[in-house]
Amino acid sequence: MESIVLGLDRRRDFASSPPALRKLYEAMCRMLYRATHDRSYRHSDRLWHHFKIERDVQGAIRTLTFRGTPIPLENGKKIVPHAGGRVHLIATGPSVASIDYQRLPMASVLGVNGAIALIDRYPVKFDYYCMIDTNFVKKRPDLIEKILRQNFILFITPQILWYVLQRFPVSALRCKIYMMEDVCEPTFMPGRGHAELPQVSSADVVQFDAAATLGYSFDLRRGFFDCKTVAFTALQVLTWLGYKDICIHGMDLSNTLSVPRFYETRESMQPSSIESDFAAYIEPAFRKALPLLRERGVSLTNLSLGSALDASIIPKVDWTSLCEPQADLSADLPQADLPPAG
Repeated sequence: MESIVLGLDRRRDFASSPPALRKLYEAMCRMLYRATHDRSYRHSDRLWHHFKIERDVQGAIRTLTFRGTPIPLENGKKIVPHAGGRVHLIATGPSVASIDYQRLPMASVLGVNGAIALIDRYPVKFDYYCMIDTNFVKKRPDLIEKILRQNFILFITPQILWYVLQRFPVSALRCKIYMMEDVCEPTFMPGRGHAELPQVSSADVVQFDAAATLGYSFDLRRGFFDCKTVAFTALQVLTWLGYKDICIHGMDLSNTLSVPRFYETRESMQPSSIESDFAAYIEPAFRKALPLLRERGVSLTNLSLGSALDASIIPKVDWTSLCEPQADLSADLPQADLPPAG
């Protein structure tokens, strides 16, 4: 079977191959991988015949090639955040549509998933981006194309990059790439359940719920905790970068089955598991992470006043309170002659 797989592999650029051939190819490769690896490796069954990864002595990803083509990575480079100041994490809840980004000053910005749609409405400049949602990649190639064209650092997993490269050639990757991994599913290594996670726990990789495999990582080189929402992953990216003052936009976490994301319509809404995951994963993940963040001097602000995440966890602030005061121009206007009082 392996010779057949390799024969298919040499035919042509994979992204331009006929869909039926790609589907057959992938099915055969996954079958081969599952036949030669135990279940703990299954999270890599789509990747092994496309990617080659090299790691440094600490086990962090150092290089990655896709079908023999090196993918330039930011891994191993010193990534320096903008000096001081506040960073804005823009998620995609409907409350984002209520913010006038012409008025809101933002020195540093990280976006997730469909947040890139803002650039069609406002002159928002993203410095970083984060994607871990396979459904978003599969369903919104139009937005993926926008993301790939930007001059920012895209934090992405090998699994998500695999989905991207099913739809776009390597030449479409214009943004800078930082390859990150789920703590529980390191690429080409055995998956880690709650019993194995203590082996990687440290002051910077904190497991605080073994049964649900919840935790927080301050060292992205050693992985991140998913906790069922990309905003939580992006938060780990920002604290690893060194930011201490973080404003989160669009983290509504409610009515996700009936209200579209800010860039969607009711007709184009994609499914969401936010509401079903909220009580078991999302809420406890944020609640337990906040004391760790406060200990390190990190403050969070939630700009979604209607967020399902209680203000006792992350304080809620109206976005207008962050705007620069509007100049009072009344003194410069011609004054009407008014009759004397009385």
